[in-house]
Amino acid sequence: MIEASALADPAAGPTRDASGDAARGAAADDAIEVPDTLLQRQRRRIAELERLLAERDGEARLNQQQMSAVYGYLLGLYEVVPGALLTITPKGEITRTNQTLHTLLGTPPGTLITHSLARYWPDSDAFIARCLGDPTQLLREEVEWVARDGSHLPLLLSAACQRDSEGDVLAILCVALDLREQRKLELDLRHAQKLESLGQLAAGIAHEINTPMQFVGDNLHFIREAFETLGGIIDRVIEVRAGRLPFDELTQAIDSSDFDFLRQRVPRAVLRSIDGVSRVAGIVEAMKRFSHQRADLGPVDINASLADALVVAHNEYKYAADVQTAFGDIPRVIGHGGDLNQVFLNLLINAAHAIQARPDGARGTITISTERVDDCVVIHIGDTGTGIPEGIRQRVFEPFFTTKPVGKGTGQGLAISRHIVVDRHHGTLDFVSSAEVGTTFNIALPIAGPPVEVAP
Repeated sequence: MIEASALADPAAGPTRDASGDAARGAAADDAIEVPDTLLQRQRRRIAELERLLAERDGEARLNQQQMSAVYGYLLGLYEVVPGALLTITPKGEITRTNQTLHTLLGTPPGTLITHSLARYWPDSDAFIARCLGDPTQLLREEVEWVARDGSHLPLLLSAACQRDSEGDVLAILCVALDLREQRKLELDLRHAQKLESLGQLAAGIAHEINTPMQFVGDNLHFIREAFETLGGIIDRVIEVRAGRLPFDELTQAIDSSDFDFLRQRVPRAVLRSIDGVSRVAGIVEAMKRFSHQRADLGPVDINASLADALVVAHNEYKYAADVQTAFGDIPRVIGHGGDLNQVFLNLLINAAHAIQARPDGARGTITISTERVDDCVVIHIGDTGTGIPEGIRQRVFEPFFTTKPVGKGTGQGLAISRHIVVDRHHGTLDFVSSAEVGTTFNIALPIAGPPVEVAP
């Protein structure tokens, strides 16, 4: 048998064990393959990281584009919002504005940055303090700013705090809406409603004047006829004294003229005529006081105003209700006399209409009383009418809401009355009502007037 080593190639060198060669060959192969595998893995990891970085970079660019688009949208929205927008620091320093604010205040663009809001709104510090302390994060108030030219600007201001994750205030965002046009419309509406009320009362006032003038005219006709008769008697007296007429004819003329009746009735006719003229003068004077009350703030005699309102509205209630008054010893109230007259007139007319609406048609009663309660004068105007149904009580002060037929009411009387009492005079206006008793409106007016002058 030939040995395996004998078959080996002599050029290959000394003979080696086959198993040892195989083992050493495998070890050599492993020494080469291990570094190649780690390198490949590292390369794959690098490639994956590069891919991820490229994706993140693309997402970042997309987010940046989206943020730029949103920022541009917000900037555009900032300028087109129909109101003045501004951002202020907790100390009241203006950091951002829109063009509307500059237009509103009459300042050049860009000149408000770093200015203190107190420069245009003296009460800004108190408002900012309320805003910072408001847990609801939203505050809305009607305020008054001062423009660059010194004019006063009534505004509806809404403010909210921007806070960080820890709750600290970063800035305060404010939106101010110009109320000048709204106030002008409200003023025009009040004047229109007042003119409408006076227009409705015009026929009644004419009737009130016409009634005394009729019996004045009747009495004057009677006096004229009486003097014609007395003139004939006087003529006969002259004839008798001249001897041209027998005395018996004078006596006969006196007997036929019912001289005793004329002597009694003529003085009474004169007194009734004077009384009628006085009533007309009183109505005219009350109407003048009612219509020509000063529009600005001043002392108002509430009892006298209520008495004048009763005279003006007399034709509205005289066929439906009796009036009971209990005027207390109250001081004058600082207020707008003409506006308060309008409130009293509106409530009196409503009381008369409520009584007229009673299904039984019975005559009712309107009660008016005044008293002083602490620092206010309180007016009660009640009626024994149908009362206000419970389902609509929360709506009676809404503009244009009315339960009267078309052409009978516009729904502005109580809405404007509430605006005058609550908004202009800082008082209160409420009511108590039931179908069995009727309705009583209660008005409370501060004696010292509103704390600040509120624009009409």
